[in-house]
Amino acid sequence: MTRQTYILAILIFLLSTGGYMAMPLFPLLTDIHDITLTMAGTLTGIYIFTQKATPVIFGPLGDIYSHKKLAISGELIRGIGFIGVGSVSDFFMLILFTSFAGLGGGVASSSLQSLMMHSTNRDKRARVSSLRSCATNAGLLAGPILAGLVIWTGHFNFVFITAGIMYILGAVLLMVFVYSSVTGSRFKKLTSFQFKEVLNNRAFMRLLVFMLLFHIVFAQLFVTLPEYAKQLTNHIQTVLLLNGITGLVLQYPVGVLISKFNRATIFIYIGMTLISLSFITLAMWNNNWILYIAVFMYAIGSIFIIPIMETSIANHSDKSGNIGLYFGISNLSDGVGRPIGSIMGGWLLFTFQPSIVWLIFSIFSIVILIYFFCFLRNTI
Repeated sequence: MTRQTYILAILIFLLSTGGYMAMPLFPLLTDIHDITLTMAGTLTGIYIFTQKATPVIFGPLGDIYSHKKLAISGELIRGIGFIGVGSVSDFFMLILFTSFAGLGGGVASSSLQSLMMHSTNRDKRARVSSLRSCATNAGLLAGPILAGLVIWTGHFNFVFITAGIMYILGAVLLMVFVYSSVTGSRFKKLTSFQFKEVLNNRAFMRLLVFMLLFHIVFAQLFVTLPEYAKQLTNHIQTVLLLNGITGLVLQYPVGVLISKFNRATIFIYIGMTLISLSFITLAMWNNNWILYIAVFMYAIGSIFIIPIMETSIANHSDKSGNIGLYFGISNLSDGVGRPIGSIMGGWLLFTFQPSIVWLIFSIFSIVILIYFFCFLRNTI
């Protein structure tokens, strides 16, 4: 990997730290401003939706006008948005600045992924993806810690302002230390033909379905597992902490392993099997140690799958050179899959006994594995 890869990883850590400082604390806006929890939840939804839906447009714009320019612009917009969230009180102004923050994320995300993938050779993409995941997981751990230090000042709004400043700093550092990647796109403007080309790529569309199904399962880490943890322990943050530490420590070695053996199909089988076994384990036993073991297995399964998905997206884009477009469209799988998974998981856990819920998700994971075997094993 190149010096540019490591610079980008450091910047992604900085930006992720800012994001994970602010996003989990949207409910605390009820303590800062005169708004209800429903309003705070609405702001969270607006942020996530705008961040996940807009890369469909801004991803291909990066292919045309430079991923570096889009990444810098996006992080500046996101920084201004978060500073605004921490500075205004009117609910409609909060909606405006929250939309700004989400929009900035949508502008920058695909271009940052594209810059990472173009920072090294094709055969090292799994390592690059794993390094990016490590940087993100490090931010996942550092963000709440930094937020806690800021909260000690007694001013919750400083969390959002600090996050905004970190995004603006990240934009400046992107401008100074990162060079533009050449994507090789043959288009000079955004046209419907670019989207038709992607939609006609059957192998990629099958990958997109797989990613959508995976994100439905992945959402349970943030919904059903923490909710279930309340029944067993007072330390529900341990679930996210264990997942974050596992990803931070093992994600890069797994990426090296995937690159070395170049057998992506086998690693997908291993990953989905571990995720299914984690749910089976929860269904069979009911105590906090089993919960931790299951979350660990779940985390290991995920770190096998995530770099392979990102590498496959980049590989599909090589012929057209429209890597930003491919990453932009692929973001929809997360933007649609996680909300479906959140609603589905919450309803199941409210309706049925936990053991039934875990059995359902175990079967669902096996269905995903069967889908992969039938439609993707020869194309990924």
